[in-house]
Amino acid sequence: MSIFSNNNVFGTKNTRENVELYTMAGEEDDINHGIPTRNNDDDKVYAKKIQRSDASLKYLIRLDPSAKLFNPLSIYDQTDKRPVTEFLNSVCRTNKKFKEVNSKTFELYLKFLSTKNISWLHNAEREIL
Repeated sequence: MSIFSNNNVFGTKNTRENVELYTMAGEEDDINHGIPTRNNDDDKVYAKKIQRSDASLKYLIRLDPSAKLFNPLSIYDQTDKRPVTEFLNSVCRTNKKFKEVNSKTFELYLKFLSTKNISWLHNAEREIL
């Protein structure tokens, strides 16, 4: 056994993750248990569920530049909603930022994505606060 094999390198992990990608109804590639899903990680992915090799789950929801849950139904550009004081911070932020949330918030956001009912989004936002 070589000292310099890939298994002995510091910082490398032998973990396998199962990632599920969720999107808005009408933009899906597949439907999984009534929830629209995507096959590839792209701009239309709004939520992710990651199951690690140790069976732990990680729930992620996409944020807009003002750090609120992303609303793909908004008729206004997400950047127009930010206060003037946050202008510099929001210009430097990316639109692809995801936030880790609890399972209840994640389920409420998935209901919003599958039904397009804005009240589910508001309920998910209340769970974060």
